[in-house]
Amino acid sequence: MFGRKAKRYYEMSRQQFEELQHFYETLGYDKSQVKKLSEHCFGAEVRISAKTSYQDDWSFYRKTHWNDSDRGLFRSAPTGGSGFMGMAMAGRAMPMARRAAPVEDGACAEPPELLDCMAAPARCAIVDEEMPAVEMAEEPMNTAETHDVPENEQHSPLDQAQLIFSANVNSASWTYLRSRIARHQSIDPSFVRIEEILNSYTYDLPAPVGDDLFGLTAESGACPWNADSELLFLGFKGKKAAKDCRQNLALLVDVSGSMEDEWILTQMSIAAIMSKLKKGDIVSIIAYSDETVTVVKQLACGDMDKCVDAIMAIDGIGGCTNGSEGLTNAYEYLQENFDENANNRVFIFTDGDFNFGITSEGGLKQFIEDKRKTGIYLSIVGYGERNFKDNKMETLARNGNGNYTFVSNPADILDNLWEKLVSSLVTVAKNVKISVEFNPAYVKEYRLIGYDARQLTQQEFHDTEKAVDGMGSEHNVAALIELKRGQAERRYKTRYVNVAAENSGDEIAFIEVHYQSPEGENLVMTKTITLGDLQAADNRNMSVASLLASFGLMVKRSSHKGTMTGSKLLDMTSDVMKQQHIDTPTRYSHFDIIRKFAVDN
Repeated sequence: MFGRKAKRYYEMSRQQFEELQHFYETLGYDKSQVKKLSEHCFGAEVRISAKTSYQDDWSFYRKTHWNDSDRGLFRSAPTGGSGFMGMAMAGRAMPMARRAAPVEDGACAEPPELLDCMAAPARCAIVDEEMPAVEMAEEPMNTAETHDVPENEQHSPLDQAQLIFSANVNSASWTYLRSRIARHQSIDPSFVRIEEILNSYTYDLPAPVGDDLFGLTAESGACPWNADSELLFLGFKGKKAAKDCRQNLALLVDVSGSMEDEWILTQMSIAAIMSKLKKGDIVSIIAYSDETVTVVKQLACGDMDKCVDAIMAIDGIGGCTNGSEGLTNAYEYLQENFDENANNRVFIFTDGDFNFGITSEGGLKQFIEDKRKTGIYLSIVGYGERNFKDNKMETLARNGNGNYTFVSNPADILDNLWEKLVSSLVTVAKNVKISVEFNPAYVKEYRLIGYDARQLTQQEFHDTEKAVDGMGSEHNVAALIELKRGQAERRYKTRYVNVAAENSGDEIAFIEVHYQSPEGENLVMTKTITLGDLQAADNRNMSVASLLASFGLMVKRSSHKGTMTGSKLLDMTSDVMKQQHIDTPTRYSHFDIIRKFAVDN
């Protein structure tokens, strides 16, 4: 039999440890709480290593330590999940270890030989006194998955009268991209969703007026990648919630083997959310891998010591990922404890690697559509860029009254969870569907930039049962449309329709938005955009939006990027920074990341 249980720990550089402490201080935790949170994570210690050089990477490999009196297989060897099986499930190559000789009366047998770790005997002695840690490759096996959706094409207003799409407030694509670019790593273009890059920036948009749940502003400007086109910017801003809504949250934590390297970031994310909750809010914590375990039930927030103790109660387990069972239990738990006067929401922290239970995208879509009917909202926080299943998480968010962000470093947590948490939690408009109809007398062609998977048909636009994304309190949603001005021509002949462009004053576009109030009332907002409106607009958002779209087209390697180049992108970034009086961009900011990308390209 084995001796005492091995101690598990994470190893980081002093600089990273100091950043970890500063992170918890930023969230408002006191000294004793910071000490608890920064020195322990999911049942393991956090240690400072003088040998570990600082890298811009917040994935840590949990290690095992055995005392001299203990008996076990390995010393200070990285693991990934439930032993080496967890490493296999995490998509990593399995290292080779020296054979540990069977123990008989304290004596070792023949010298060790190499063998597959999975075949190690049950009762062993440590043969090598110091076994070096396995060196991870600079770019380990990448098992990440996403949707590969064709880009939108140009249309004549006479061939396709309405441009219809659903709102999107997710930011996962942007945070994934910036983590890869910050480390000068390759990018799969299919992970690039330009609308999420556009919507990751906080624009200067006017608040809605009157009873409208959100406002709309329009701007126009030159197209930097095509001299024959111009850009139309549409900015929507959600109304500020009338009052703070009480929170009734179920935090569903993936503690399976494939998540082990990301548990420090996961604990930081949970701590960020808990720090925002106040007296009157209720939170429960549920952990899942092969099975689902309720860690904390109906914790009344307001006492930060109790919140820290709840976080510390989460323990790493390892094993497979039965995500559908975890979600089922979380939804059933909230349904049993549903509060009609609160925001009832499941937060799931996962890499999306559902390898047990319901695993297919189609099955997850049907599963989450059924859960949507409960009135419970969903927020997804994704991790583990080498293994994360973006396609499954995006499917869950898009079909489950949800939003979705990605985390790869502390800045992602502060930006997308901590600072924007209130706007993510309080929904002011549900099922937001946007229609733009261009006047063929003034618009020859149009092309929506991004939103490739979010285009809707006219039937879906008018179908009040069609579920799409909503908007939160003071949320921004931006859309950028490339236009060719001039008289539209019909490209494709039709038998019965023959519409000529008529003189309609200076009206260039008609906007119609279908949405629902939080109570489920079906509402419509319309707005006419005229040439005079565009001429009078101050265009304070256009320069940033066109920069972000140019960056998106470049990083996506789009066939529509026209004359855009890395050097041109660098010049545009410098111009926008001058306009905003920025000398040095903040680390991980849009301007910092775009400059890094432009220099490399």
